[in-house]
Amino acid sequence: MGHQITKKSTPRRGSLQYYPITRSDKAYHNFDRYPNLASKELSGFAGYKVGMTSAVYIENDKNSPDFKNEVLTAATVLECPPLVVCALRFYKDKKTIGESWAEGLNKNISRRIKFKEKNIDLESLKKGADNLKLLVSTQPWLIGLKKTPELFELVIGGDLESKYSAAKDLLGKEIDISSVIKDGTFVDVSSVTKGKGFSGSVKRNGVKIYPVHASKSRRKAGNLGAESMAKVQFTVPQHGRLGFNSRVEFNKFVLKVIKESAEVNINSGYKRYGNVSSNALLLKGSVAGSTGRLIILRKALRPTKNAEPVKVNLVK
Repeated sequence: MGHQITKKSTPRRGSLQYYPITRSDKAYHNFDRYPNLASKELSGFAGYKVGMTSAVYIENDKNSPDFKNEVLTAATVLECPPLVVCALRFYKDKKTIGESWAEGLNKNISRRIKFKEKNIDLESLKKGADNLKLLVSTQPWLIGLKKTPELFELVIGGDLESKYSAAKDLLGKEIDISSVIKDGTFVDVSSVTKGKGFSGSVKRNGVKIYPVHASKSRRKAGNLGAESMAKVQFTVPQHGRLGFNSRVEFNKFVLKVIKESAEVNINSGYKRYGNVSSNALLLKGSVAGSTGRLIILRKALRPTKNAEPVKVNLVK
């Protein structure tokens, strides 16, 4: 390969795990698969990325070498203002047949989408449908972040009758994170990575830098492929756009659902964000995406183990 400079055994450069590497069409990305949910159970929630901090917790996994000991870990803070249920969207054979919007919604929602309140009767839509989902909106103005919200779908568990009764009660009302996600559970995280712009092959694919006197150009692949092919394959690491890709991470552990913002706030405020003013979520480890970006959460599709809540203290 053209990016193997010295040894024939050198592994290829640049991951082919994601192909094609395309730019996300928007700054947030929802799920298309969901776990088996109980009747009237919601599939997930969403929050804005605040930043990272350190947390100390007591390990309660008996299979861990740190069982009953304090463990220091990096944690990500997500601010999660309540979601408002804007509309009920009905489906027939996986195709939308209509939606009915709530009354008295905040005018900022019209910044994202044009809608008519109560445009179609619920009962008439239900007769021709075999499934329904909630269309929910974030409320970033509650935390002073911005005015334009994001809209996405939430799934409800159960049969059509139970979904309809639960959705009808939620229409036009707010959903709090504490009613959906609990401490000590696993969630899947969908986000869009940081955009890096135009990057060279060294930063983009990890190509080895040439020796000083080997070539006029040092930060490039050795060659673009075999002469007999008369074409450049997509596997050759080259320069191009880097980042702003939609990614999903499985089984992020929920350390704590924070109801008092003072628990997680720091004196200096989080870099490029400030302090939290609403409910928040503390996830173990890192989460892809830049500060202030919407992160959509889903109850774990394939949890690796049965987890339990842990005692957590933040390091400030």
